[in-house]
Amino acid sequence: MSNISVIGAGGWGLALANIFSEKHNIKVWVHSEKSYKLLKENHRNDNYLENIELSKSIFFTMNIEETINESEIIIIVTPSFAFHEACENIEPYIKNEQILVSATKGLDRKSGKTMSEVARSVISGDLNILTLSGPSHAEETAKGIPTAIVVGGEKGISEYVRDILTVPPKLRIYNSTDQKGVEIGGALKNIIAIAGGIIDGLKLGDNTKAALITRGLHEIVRFALSKGARIDTMYGLSGIGDLIVTCSSGLSRNNRLGRELAKGKKYEEVISESHGQVAEGVYATKAAYDYSKKNNIYMPITEAVYNVLFNDADIYKTLNDLMSREAKSEGFF
Repeated sequence: MSNISVIGAGGWGLALANIFSEKHNIKVWVHSEKSYKLLKENHRNDNYLENIELSKSIFFTMNIEETINESEIIIIVTPSFAFHEACENIEPYIKNEQILVSATKGLDRKSGKTMSEVARSVISGDLNILTLSGPSHAEETAKGIPTAIVVGGEKGISEYVRDILTVPPKLRIYNSTDQKGVEIGGALKNIIAIAGGIIDGLKLGDNTKAALITRGLHEIVRFALSKGARIDTMYGLSGIGDLIVTCSSGLSRNNRLGRELAKGKKYEEVISESHGQVAEGVYATKAAYDYSKKNNIYMPITEAVYNVLFNDADIYKTLNDLMSREAKSEGFF
């Protein structure tokens, strides 16, 4: 049994805390006093995990030093826009012998950096920093429904964390040495999931959804290869696996955002109605679009989602333009 800390008490943070509590001592740092009171008194927060009572063994606190003190593994599960601040908060207390794991699926909206790159830019010392990602709805993981995800990092340490965090038979974890690929797959699938939600909202068919997922994967691969990631990672759990589950399920926040956009709502309106839950695809779209334009990477779906989100583009015209582009080979380049 290890001491594990979770920084962040949103849906995914609480889900990981709940499943890991079956094997380990778990502390969770909570940012909001309102959430802290709910969790401390009732061991549940229906704004994030509806009708799910969390393990009574989980310790909740708003004290960051208390959270990470004596922990072997510290898992950051904040929204991407809060990740930099979370790293700054733990930096004075974290020690080189501890292991930091990012479970945030996103890109920094200002710099376009992955979360491990953000962590390394903030936290001094020689710290092991890994990434946890893959196809995983928080609601299902929290309930113990069988889930498989991947931890990315150097071989030895990723194998070590894999073995500690695996909770058979509910949570199976693989390891990968392509940390950048694991991060990019987890971040960019959210962009395609917004488009998937738009397809669902417009009541288009399975043909359209299959085309979106397949061509969306092409864009993710192009982006990932330009960043030095491996193509095989994009065909693993953090790539095609996460892409399928996020595009296909109503549990996905990004898919829900797309469905609301299809009704004519603006994304700011949808976010304001979501009780503080974040659709990471909005930030990833901005970061990926900016990067693709600077580096001449062909990403028409990403560009279409960007125009719908930020330029008030008409959804029907945007779809028509996507389907009316010049014919080309199916290859990645």
